[in-house]
Amino acid sequence: MTRIALVTDSSNDLSPDLLKRYHIRVVPLLIHFGKDEQPDTDENCERFWQRFADGEIPRSAAPSPAAFSDAFSQALEQADEVIAITITSKHSSTYNSALLAASEFHGRVHVFDSWAISLGVGLLVLRAAERIEQGAGVAAILADLKDARSRLRLLLYLDSLEAIQRGGRIALAMSAIKRMSSMLSIKITLSMNEGELTFAGAVRSPKNGMRHLIEIISGKRAESVAVAHTRAPQFAEQLADMVAPALDFPREAILVDEAGPILGVHGGARAFGVTFFEKTI
Repeated sequence: MTRIALVTDSSNDLSPDLLKRYHIRVVPLLIHFGKDEQPDTDENCERFWQRFADGEIPRSAAPSPAAFSDAFSQALEQADEVIAITITSKHSSTYNSALLAASEFHGRVHVFDSWAISLGVGLLVLRAAERIEQGAGVAAILADLKDARSRLRLLLYLDSLEAIQRGGRIALAMSAIKRMSSMLSIKITLSMNEGELTFAGAVRSPKNGMRHLIEIISGKRAESVAVAHTRAPQFAEQLADMVAPALDFPREAILVDEAGPILGVHGGARAFGVTFFEKTI
């Protein structure tokens, strides 16, 4: 049987325990505070948030092709092929770095664009890991990931517009959002459409943000569900409590985790969101 290794980038926001459980290699994105560069790792998370709270302005950068090449080389020491799942190519050059690195390995490395961020990436990574454990081959796993990606729903609440405004991630809608924000002190919700963040609505508070997300998802059915947050654990738990009945999904099966610095760079603190695979049949 073909041995398959799994590689992803640090945007996945899965817990260290889950990554270890499935032997998943992680290539960190990079965080810049001015000229200071640090890898996006768990060890640097608290330091990131302290500097963020102190008013320093962070930027993110994709891993280099060399970083992916090293990870692929190490993975192939114990596997025959590698599947690499990355953050959406619509908002990061990480996917292109991984593709460039994969070209060195003569078809043994397969790079998949998640069209997602945070635990949206994480759910796809977990799905691939489970299929590998079940003995599926590379072609079957990639086909399954493509189907799952088409059904992945991701909704996000931002408590501040500053971070996403700096990053320009929703540039087309930002001018209108800024006008509303200056007049009404609004917060915003976002959704993902084929890997691109789009404006989903304007709200006045985190509670209203939760209700808005629930209105969007109510009545849908889900396979896997995750809730992510940045420095907002109480909001995340409340959102998970609301998501469970809205999706008719077991509360204890909802994955709730804090997102890492990458979401923090672009979404700021007190952000939260829900992601899931929608059942369409």
